[in-house]
Amino acid sequence: MRVYISADIEGVAGVTHLPTTGPGRFEWDLGRKWMTEEVLAAIDGATAAGATEFVIADGHGSAHNLLVDRLPPNARIVRSWPRPLLQMQGIEDGPFAAAVFVGHHSSAISARGLLSHTFTLTFRDIRLNGVSQSETSLNALVAAHFGVPLVFTSGDDDYIQHCLTVLPTLETVVTKRCVGFTSANHLHPAASCAAIRTGVQRALDRLATARPAPLPQTFRLEAEFNDRSQPEMLEYLPWLERTGPFTIAAEFPDAVTAMKYIAFLSFYQSTGTPRYGEGG
Repeated sequence: MRVYISADIEGVAGVTHLPTTGPGRFEWDLGRKWMTEEVLAAIDGATAAGATEFVIADGHGSAHNLLVDRLPPNARIVRSWPRPLLQMQGIEDGPFAAAVFVGHHSSAISARGLLSHTFTLTFRDIRLNGVSQSETSLNALVAAHFGVPLVFTSGDDDYIQHCLTVLPTLETVVTKRCVGFTSANHLHPAASCAAIRTGVQRALDRLATARPAPLPQTFRLEAEFNDRSQPEMLEYLPWLERTGPFTIAAEFPDAVTAMKYIAFLSFYQSTGTPRYGEGG
């Protein structure tokens, strides 16, 4: 049985503030250690349920967070950017029996979620067919495109509440309770790992009843930006529709194409940007 794992860091027990989430910052060495240990716990739980092979996407920041030499030899790892399927890169190399998420978080419009955002700080919101989305809800659709059910996720209590609203059959683990945007009441990392190990095994033990997320018939995506300059430039493209000062809309045939568009919006940077006040 092959299992796909998408790993983020904001939902990991112990991770509370930006200094724990990136290279060269205070506590990042601990943040990546805790993240790796939660992924290893998920692998242990999946192995106990019969999994024999893993593909793991490092889906946070530089995407060089997981301690690769601590992962088992039967695991492949997707690292670095850019990549067209973002946190779901590797899911296309199926088949997979199930997808498991570790350490994920709430969307940019969350009022409570710890370090909440949607893919990058570029976006104020991303909506599909008029409904606001999280990374998880969109990632689950990419998994569904390949026929893979999302069976487990872990993160803070606000995130888990969101997940159970949109995907009510998920097995979940709450790793911490949100206090504020950069404060939380955490499980001990060892306790979080134990809960993840048990939760993943339980999810895969009932895999026979798991189903991929339902795919919509249409994929109209609205990207609402924090800065007005991006939608002003994107409006130049005739196949994109500007629906507000900060918002660009487009329609796509499927979840994979929509995710590739989000990846482009997240990572494309023009090298020919003029400096204001100069030129003819």
